[in-house]
Amino acid sequence: MNKVKAISAAVAIILACFGHLAIAQSSQGKEFWTGWMSHIKGAEQSQMSLYITGGANTTGKVEIADGSFAIPFTVTANQVTTVVIPASAFIKGQGQSMKGLHITAQKNVAVYAHIYAASVSGATLLLPVNALGKNYYSINYTQASNSQQVENLPSYSTFMVVATEDNTTVEIIPKGNLLNGIPAGQTLTITLKKGEVYQGLSATDLTNTVIRTKNVNGDCKPIAVFSGSSKIGIGCPETNFTSDNLFQQVYPISSWGKNYITVPLKNRNYDIFRIITSEDNTAIKINGNSTFIPVAGLTSYEFTSQQTNVITADKPIQVVQYAISQGQNLNGCTHDNSDLGDPEMIYLTPTEQTLDQVTLYSSPYFNIIANYINVVIKTDQASTFTLDGKPYTSFTPVPGNTAYSYAQISVDAGTHNIRAADGFNAIAYGFGNLESYGYAAGASLKNLNQFIALEDAATGSPATVKINGCKDIAYKMLLTLPYATPRIQWDFKDGTAPLVINNPAFIGTAVKEGKTLYYYEYNKPVKYTAGDYSVTATVSNPNGDICGATTDIDFDFNISEYPDAKFTVDGACPGEEVGFTDVTDTKGIAVKTWLWDFGDGQTSALQNPKHVYALPGNYHVVLTTVNFNDCASVSQPMVVHVANKPLADFKISAPLCAGKEITLTDASTTDDGSIKAWLWDFGDGTNATFNDNKPFTHLYANTGSYKIKLTVANQNGCVGMPVERTMVINPIPVVDFSLPDVCISDVARFSDKSTIADNTEGSFAYLWDFGDSKANAANPNTSTLKNPSHRYTLAAVYTVKLTVTSASGCVFEKTQQFTVNGAQPVAKFTVRDKDALCSSSPVVMDESSTLDFGNFTKIVWYYDYNGNRQDAETFLRPNLPADRIYSHSYALFNTPATKTYRLHMEAYSGDACVDSVSQDIVIKANPIAQVTALGSICLEVPPVQLIANNNGFAGTGVFSGRGVSASGLFSPAVAGVGVATITYVFTATNGCSYTTAQQITVNPTPTVNAGGNTGLLEGGTVLLKAKASGNGLTYKWTPATGLDHDDVLNPVCAATDDINYRLTVTSSDGCQQSDEIFVKVLKKLGVINTFTPNGDGYNDTWTIKYLESYPGNTVDVYNRYGEKVYSSVGYGIPWDGTYKGANLPSGTYYYIINPKNGRKVVSGSVTIIR
Repeated sequence: MNKVKAISAAVAIILACFGHLAIAQSSQGKEFWTGWMSHIKGAEQSQMSLYITGGANTTGKVEIADGSFAIPFTVTANQVTTVVIPASAFIKGQGQSMKGLHITAQKNVAVYAHIYAASVSGATLLLPVNALGKNYYSINYTQASNSQQVENLPSYSTFMVVATEDNTTVEIIPKGNLLNGIPAGQTLTITLKKGEVYQGLSATDLTNTVIRTKNVNGDCKPIAVFSGSSKIGIGCPETNFTSDNLFQQVYPISSWGKNYITVPLKNRNYDIFRIITSEDNTAIKINGNSTFIPVAGLTSYEFTSQQTNVITADKPIQVVQYAISQGQNLNGCTHDNSDLGDPEMIYLTPTEQTLDQVTLYSSPYFNIIANYINVVIKTDQASTFTLDGKPYTSFTPVPGNTAYSYAQISVDAGTHNIRAADGFNAIAYGFGNLESYGYAAGASLKNLNQFIALEDAATGSPATVKINGCKDIAYKMLLTLPYATPRIQWDFKDGTAPLVINNPAFIGTAVKEGKTLYYYEYNKPVKYTAGDYSVTATVSNPNGDICGATTDIDFDFNISEYPDAKFTVDGACPGEEVGFTDVTDTKGIAVKTWLWDFGDGQTSALQNPKHVYALPGNYHVVLTTVNFNDCASVSQPMVVHVANKPLADFKISAPLCAGKEITLTDASTTDDGSIKAWLWDFGDGTNATFNDNKPFTHLYANTGSYKIKLTVANQNGCVGMPVERTMVINPIPVVDFSLPDVCISDVARFSDKSTIADNTEGSFAYLWDFGDSKANAANPNTSTLKNPSHRYTLAAVYTVKLTVTSASGCVFEKTQQFTVNGAQPVAKFTVRDKDALCSSSPVVMDESSTLDFGNFTKIVWYYDYNGNRQDAETFLRPNLPADRIYSHSYALFNTPATKTYRLHMEAYSGDACVDSVSQDIVIKANPIAQVTALGSICLEVPPVQLIANNNGFAGTGVFSGRGVSASGLFSPAVAGVGVATITYVFTATNGCSYTTAQQITVNPTPTVNAGGNTGLLEGGTVLLKAKASGNGLTYKWTPATGLDHDDVLNPVCAATDDINYRLTVTSSDGCQQSDEIFVKVLKKLGVINTFTPNGDGYNDTWTIKYLESYPGNTVDVYNRYGEKVYSSVGYGIPWDGTYKGANLPSGTYYYIINPKNGRKVVSGSVTIIR
C-alpha cells in the first residue's frame, strides 16, 4: 500500500509561519524524528541542540529510541526553547542503532536541529512526520576535506534513515562503496524498529543513493532521511580548503517540481548547483540552454554560476545550491583573502511549491556577521511583499523570466517575518569568518498530483478548493488523482465506519503538464465546528508500484473560527498621517490579509497602515480581515473624526529685563473641540509643555534677542501652525555706590557707581533713600540726583538704598549699611618691649583708641615725627587691622649705640573729627657677623670647625643645624648626604642679635669592593672583579705591578708573586674610598725524584715544593704492583717512606699528584734509597 501525505510542510527555519496557509501548511507539527548524525569532532568535541518554537504555549518532550533519556520542554509562544542533546545520542560509525530522537508536542511546533563545533557547524529544519514520504535520493557532494590536516581523521559522505513505525523495511542502493563493505550499486535491505536509525558512511560522494521503503504486508511506511557530510570542502582543493559539516533533511521525491529560479548567495564569488532527476529521459533547460539526462539516479548535473538562473524540466527534479569554501575564486585555484563564508548545502524548492508567509530566524551563531534572505516572487505580487510588517519593494525582474522577480535582502540577526498576498520561495543564510548557515526559508512539500482538499459545497468548483476551512460552511472532500480508480474508501477518523465506494465516478478531469488528473468528490457535505480533523482516502491504484496496489492519501485540515476584526486609531488631523492598529481577535488562526476602507475612497492592505486625510470631518472606517483559512471578518464601522487644527497666539508682558521674570499669556483659539496641550519654546534652549492656558512667568538670564514659539494641539493631537514672536531682553542696571566715612560733624556725600551693559548710564533715573528718620523738608531723606549729599544729626547706623531705572524700564536697587560716627575720638597706643628695641626687629604698636560711637575711619602713623614726617603711613576703613596691631621696621644700623624717634598717631572718626598722641622710642644698634663659607664637603671627611667673624662686637654666638655642634664643629657623617642649612645666631651684650645662615652640600662617598682574595697559576692571569658605585667615578690601582691597566675597575692581573693591591675610587665631587685585595700566585710544583729516609736528618722526607699552596690537593703513591702505599689530602706532612708504620724497601714508586686549583695532574716515579 502507498502512503501519501496530502498535508504539505513549509521548509522554513526555526520560526515557521504560525498560521494555516491556503496553499499549504507550514513545517509545524506535533511529531518529528531526527538523529545526531556523524560529525568529524565526535561526541566529545561536538554538540547537538534542538531549537523549538510555536505560535502557542505548549509542552512536549524529546526522547531517544533506546529509552536512555527523556527531556521534557516547555514552549512560550513565539519564543525559542533550547534542548541540549546528551552525548550518548551521537551516532558513531555505520550501521543500525536505537538512537532516533523523537520530538512530540501537545500543540504544533517547529523544530530546528543544529550539530556544531568550532568552525564546523550544520543545521536543518525538521519536517513533521505527516510531511514525510517513502521514496528519496540522498543528495550530498564530492567528498573532499581538510580533516586529515586539521583533525588527523578521515571524513565521510553521510546519509541517515530514521523509521517512524515498527517493522519498516527500507531498501538502500548506495552510489558509493560503504564503509561496512556494501559495494556501490548493491541493494541493501534492512528492517527497522520505530526510532531505529541506519547511518551510511562513504569516502566518496553518496549523491543519488536510493533510499525507499518497501512494501511488506501491503504497506509502505514513511521514513525520515538526512544527508550531509561529517566534514567537507567545496571548491578547489589546492587552495586553503576550509571545510564544514553538512546536515540537511531530504525532501521526498513526490514533492519535487519542474520549475526553479535560483538567486546567487550575496557577496560570495560564485555558487555551485546540482540538479537531480527523478525519472529517466529528463529534458532540462538552464537559462534556455538544453541538456538531457537519460537515466535517473545515475548522475547529477552540476554547474557553477554568478547570476540568477531559470531552470525548467519536463519531469520533476531537485535543485541544490552549494556555498563554497572560504576564499574560493571562480577563475583558477587562487585564494581571495577578502571572502567570508564556508561550505553549506541548501535544498531549493520549485516555484510550484510556495508559501505566502514565513517567520524565520537569522542566526548570529557561530560568529555570523552578515545575514541575508533571498526571495523569488511573481512580479505582479512583489508590491505586496513585506518584511517585518513594512513594505519591501527592491525587487529585480529575473532575466529570462520577467514574470518573476528576486531580491537579496540584508537583515540583522534575529526573528523576521516575510509575507505576501501570493506565494513565494525564499532561503535564509549567513556568513562569517570560516562560518556559514543556510536553508530554505519557505516551501510547500505536497504531492502536486495526488491530494485531498476541501471543496465549498456552495460553489462546487475545483478551482476554489482549499486545505483548511471555516466553521459553519458545508464542505465536500475533493480527491485529486493522476489515474482513474475503481475503488475509494473514505475514513473520517471520527469513530464512524469507513465508507467504501466502488467504481466511483470522477466529477471532472484536467490535463496538467501532459498528465491527466481525475477529480472525485465525497458527496456528503459536512459543516464542521472549529478544530483539527483528519481524513484518509484509500484508493486502488490500477498501475501499482513497489508499495502495492492501494494508496492511503491522508489529509489533515483545520476548521477555524472567524476572526473578530477590530482596530484602534490615533487622533486624526487633516494633512497628517494617522495610525491605524489592527487588534483583531484571531481566534487562534493568524490573519493573512487586511483590507482597510478609510471612508474617503482610499484603502490599504497593510496590517497597521498610516493614512492622511486631506480635509477635516467625520469618516467611517471599516477593516476586513481574512485568516489563513480564508475566513473573513468585517469590523463594525468606526467614525474617525478629523478635527480642524487650532490657531496659536500669545501675549508678552513688559518690561523685558534680564534676570527678571516676564509673564506669557496664551491667546490661542479653536473652532473644533478644545485645546489640550500648549508647547512653548522659549528660544533660550528651554521649553515646556502645559495642559492648561494659565498665564505663567519665565526668566531670561541673559540679554539678547529671543524667538518665542507656541504650538498648540487639540483633543485629537492635531497641531496647529506655530506662532513665533521675537523679543529683546534688555540688560538690568548693575547698581553700586560708595559710602562716605563721616562723623556727626561732616556732610555725607554719596557717589553713584552704577553701570549697564548697553552703556546707557546717561539715561539712568535715580532714587536715593538715606534712611534718616530725623530728616525734614530742609534736609530731605530722599534725592533723585546722581551724587547727592545729606547731613545726619545723630551718630547712628543707617540703611541707605539706591534704586536705578534704565532707559528700557529695567529697575534694580542696592541697599548698604552706613554708620555716622561720633565726634569725640581719643587716640591711644602702647609700644611692645619698649625698652628692648633693636634696629633689626620691627617695632610693634598696640592701638587702643576709643570713640563715643561708631567706627574709626582712618589711622595715620608718623614714625619720625620730629625728624622726617614723610616717613608716615595711613590706614583707611575698611582695611584697618582687625586686631589693631601695627608694626614698623626702622633702618638697620650698627652705630651709634642708640637712636631716638618720636612715634606719632592720629585717629579719625570723620573728616573733621580727629585726635592724636605721641611717644618717644629708643632703638639700639644691631651687631653684624659672618661665617666663613664651607661650600661642599665629602661624606668621608672628618669634622671641620666653622669660623665666625663677629666684627668686634662683644657677645656670644651659637651654631645650629644638621650635623653641627653649638660651637660650630661640623660633621659630614652626622649631617648625611644632601644640603644642610647651618644657622649662626650672635647676640651682643646690648641684647640685640644678628642671624646668618649658609648651606653646606655633603657629597656622597663612593662605594668600592675590590673583590674577594683570589689567586692565579704562575704564568697565568686573573680578572680582578671589583665593584664600585658613585657619580663619575675614576679608578686607581696601586701598585700597578702585573696589571694590564691601573685606571679601570676590572684590570687583568698577571702577577708573578703573591701581592696586595689597593683600589682607590674617586667621584666627580672628589670624594674617595679604597679597598684591598690579595692575589695568591700558585707556583709550578717542584717534585724531587729521590729521597733517603735513613734518619740522618738530611733528605729524610719526600719534598714537593709549593704543593702546600694548593688547597685541597691530593697525593697518591703506588708500588710496582699497583698497591697504594701512601695517600693524603693536602700535603701538610711530607711522606717519610713508610707504609702502615713500617719502612718500605728501597725501590721505585709511582705517584699521582692532583694539585687542583686549575693545575693539571702530575704523575711520575720517586725512588727510595736507604
